Amino acid sequence: MTAKARFRAGFALALAAVVLAGTPAGAAPAAEKAPPRIETVLDVSGSMATEDAGGQTRLAAAKTAVRRLLDGTPDGTAMGLRVYGSEYAGEAKGPGCKDTELLAPVARMDSASKASALARVQALKPVGMTPIGRSLRAAAADLGDTGPRRIILVSDGEDNCAPPSPCQVARELKGAGIDLVIDTVGLRVNAAAKRELTCIANATKGTYVDAGDADELADRLDQSVKRALTPYARSGTRVSGGKDCPSAPTLVPGQYLDRIRDGESRWYKVTLHPGQSLRFSGSVIPAGAWETPTSVNAQLSLPGRAGVWATETAVEDRWSNVMSIGVQSERLSWDEIPAGADSTEVCARIHSEVRTAQAEPVEVAVGIADRAVRPDGTPDERVTGAGAEAGQPTAPPHTESPRAGATETTAAATSFMDRPAALAIAAAAAFLLTLAIRSVVTRNRRRGA
Repeated sequence: MTAKARFRAGFALALAAVVLAGTPAGAAPAAEKAPPRIETVLDVSGSMATEDAGGQTRLAAAKTAVRRLLDGTPDGTAMGLRVYGSEYAGEAKGPGCKDTELLAPVARMDSASKASALARVQALKPVGMTPIGRSLRAAAADLGDTGPRRIILVSDGEDNCAPPSPCQVARELKGAGIDLVIDTVGLRVNAAAKRELTCIANATKGTYVDAGDADELADRLDQSVKRALTPYARSGTRVSGGKDCPSAPTLVPGQYLDRIRDGESRWYKVTLHPGQSLRFSGSVIPAGAWETPTSVNAQLSLPGRAGVWATETAVEDRWSNVMSIGVQSERLSWDEIPAGADSTEVCARIHSEVRTAQAEPVEVAVGIADRAVRPDGTPDERVTGAGAEAGQPTAPPHTESPRAGATETTAAATSFMDRPAALAIAAAAAFLLTLAIRSVVTRNRRRGA
């Protein structure tokens, strides 16, 4: 994620934190799920000797990526490593299709076990076949019988040992009720291999991503491990945004949960009094990897006025887990409301260009900042709930607990959302400080006539 995109994501989520800071003391955060045991399954077949991965062989790129993965994985993480195609260099399918080896058993890793695993990886040579299906079955057995489990499969080609078909193995494992997700990474793969690896991931609600060199592969592995270790429980009051502003539901400050498709806009309305400003954010949470580039746009408009009051767009050109954007209006002035009224409804719009095939969850956060004022500029004490922290959704929030794949979307920047209110308050304070010292939030404001 670029620095600008990271700031925007933090900005949007800090807006949500401002809202969540007012969560009633009795409200419990979403239940946290135990971290899964993880096993990386690495292709060491003969094709990994091909020298097209950023000026080095594919296996050399994979070794670099595994080193970076081990270096970055927190001590205590239950992780193992299995390889296939590393032992048998012959042509016979009998021994070649049984060539899968557990290099490091699934156990809580420390510096010594990481060093041991890395030494074994560095000694690997690409010689064998590609028994993906058999390796997936073996990896599932390595991970044990209980609790959440995750396999990260890295391959540069298709299985050439079926049966068993890798995709069928993935379906069987998922159909058996195993709490298992398989993420797949294609290293310089052709179209047929990409289809197979995508099928494996889809069968278990995992993700498929491409990698072309050591840096990309390391990033993909790192993202998959973070995704596994930082489950994100989507939460908020259920809401269904309108297709335009007139059909939009009216929201009070709080957090909401909607769904949105690629190319779709969802509209909401918020009542604002003169002197108040609106903070609005949306986080689209794809179940899997999206196609790139992709973007999310947030927009605020005043009904009856030409132009857009405030708008912000975030563009992402790499695989990520959550796409977030936030926007803040200027304070509403008395000349921006209908004659004879003391408030107006602001139209808030989220537009998604997150390129996935299905509707994706979107968390919407609404906050109202600043004090309402009378026409003479004095505080309007008749308006209650003037601060963002004062208002809450009118219905109990709905929480979707993390489960394999579709709801287990993660990002380190968003994990505070399910934490106690103290963390949300701290995030809100950081947001306010950011606003005070930073003037380069890229908003395009066109004040209506």
